[in-house]
Amino acid sequence: MKRSVQVEIAGQQLTIRSDEGAEYVHQLADYVDAHLKLLSGGRRITNSTGLQRVALLVAMQLADELFREKDLHQRFRRKVGDKLDVLRRALDEHEQRLAAMQDPPRDVPGPPPPL
Repeated sequence: MKRSVQVEIAGQQLTIRSDEGAEYVHQLADYVDAHLKLLSGGRRITNSTGLQRVALLVAMQLADELFREKDLHQRFRRKVGDKLDVLRRALDEHEQRLAAMQDPPRDVPGPPPPL
């Protein structure tokens, strides 16, 4: 269920509708606001053109973060997948060895029956 959450970003009050909790929405807003302050040098941006430019720069920074995290995630998944393949092969080899130990060779006669 979507809820409305009031946040402030760059001195502007915004109402965000979200399925997430208010605390999470506030964390997002604080994160974006911190980026805006960083790029604006801590100055309050009073004109809409300046705010729009800084907001676009923040969007680019956040997109860069996202892309880097996605790349890191993909590399991690690939690495885990490679390790799983190695483990599967080792397990298959182990199972084959165990099976060979349990099955006596067919052309060698078995032990004599007990007396």
